Amino acid sequence: MNTSIMADFKVKHLFFILLLSVLISTTSCTKNVTMSRLMPAEINVPIYVQRLLIVDRTAPQNEGFSVIEGILTGEAPFEVKNAVESTIVKLQQELNTSPRFEVIRARERLRGGLFSQTFPTPLTWRQIEELCNAYDVDAVLSLEKFSSDFVVTDKKQLIKKIEGEGRNARQVEVQGVYAEGIASVKVGFRLYDPKSKNISDQQDFEKTNLWSAEAENKTQALALMIDKVKATQYVGQIAGASYARRIAPMYLSINRTLFQKPKDNQSLAIGARMAEVNEWENAIQTWEEGLIDVLEDKTAARLCYNIAVGYEVLGDLEAAKNWAGKSYTLYGFKQGRTYAQELDTRMMQEDRLRKQLEKEF
Repeated sequence: MNTSIMADFKVKHLFFILLLSVLISTTSCTKNVTMSRLMPAEINVPIYVQRLLIVDRTAPQNEGFSVIEGILTGEAPFEVKNAVESTIVKLQQELNTSPRFEVIRARERLRGGLFSQTFPTPLTWRQIEELCNAYDVDAVLSLEKFSSDFVVTDKKQLIKKIEGEGRNARQVEVQGVYAEGIASVKVGFRLYDPKSKNISDQQDFEKTNLWSAEAENKTQALALMIDKVKATQYVGQIAGASYARRIAPMYLSINRTLFQKPKDNQSLAIGARMAEVNEWENAIQTWEEGLIDVLEDKTAARLCYNIAVGYEVLGDLEAAKNWAGKSYTLYGFKQGRTYAQELDTRMMQEDRLRKQLEKEF
C-alpha cells in the first residue's frame, strides 16, 4: 500500500519536508519494506545559492571545424545538439524533483566545448554576473563540453530460433549474428558562484550503455538494435541525472525486511499486517508486547528487528538503531548488527541533509 509520512525539521527558521513513501511486498517468511528517502547531495553547495541558472555552453567555437569534426567522428551536428538537449532537459527535470534549488533554463546557447575533450576557458565573472542579473539567479551551472560515440561490433554465433507453428513449433539453433552497440558520452559541468568568485564545482562525467541484438544476419541484427541518435540521447540523460545527484539532495529507495514468522508467536504476523495498512505505532506496540512471553532467541531477535524498522519508518532513527542493536547484542542476530551500522550511516546523512537544506535569512 502507498502512503506518505511527512516529517518537518526546523533549521534556522526553515522547515523542510522529507517525503516517505512505504511499499510493502510479501514473501513466504518476510515482508519487504521499500522506503523513499531524501538523501544528501555528494557535495555541499553554498546555502545562499537558491536560484540556479542552467546554461548550454556547447555551441561550437568554429562552425566549420565542428562540421569536419562531426564527419570524422560520424556524428552529424544535429545529432549532438539533440543529445546535448536531452542531457540538459534531464538535468533540469531531476533538479526539479529536489527541494534544494529553484531552477531556470537560459535561453541563449554560449560557445564552448562541443566535441572537446578538455574544458574551455572559464566564463568571465563579468559574463556570469550579467547572466545572474538577467535571470535573477544566485549561480550558474554550465554544461561546457560534450562529446559522444557509438560503436557497433558483431560476431557469428549460434542463435535460437522457433521453427514451425502451433503444435509443430520447436526451438532450434542456427548460425546467426550477435551484435552489440555501445554508446558513450563525455560531458563536463562547471558551477560558477559569483558571490565568492569561485568555480564551486568542475566535474567530468563519462557514461556508457550497451545494447545487443541477435538475428540470422547482420542487417537484421542491426535493424533490431537501438539507433545511434536515440542511444546517445539516452546516455546523455544518464549523465544529466548523475550530475543532478551530485549537487542536490535526491529521493532514493531503501529496502528493509519485516519478519512475520514463526507462527508460534502471533505478534510477528499481526504486527506485520498492521504495518501493511500503515498502522506503524500499533505494529511497534504489538511487537513489544510479543517480547514479554517470547521463549526463543531467534523470535525475540526478529521482534526487535521489526521494531527497529517501524521506528525508522516513523523517522526516529535513534530508537531504530537502539532496537536493531538489541537484536544483536541480546540475541546474537547478525542482521541486527548490520542494520544498526546502516542506521549510523543514515543519521550522518540526515545531518548533512539538514545542512544542505538550510536557507539564509
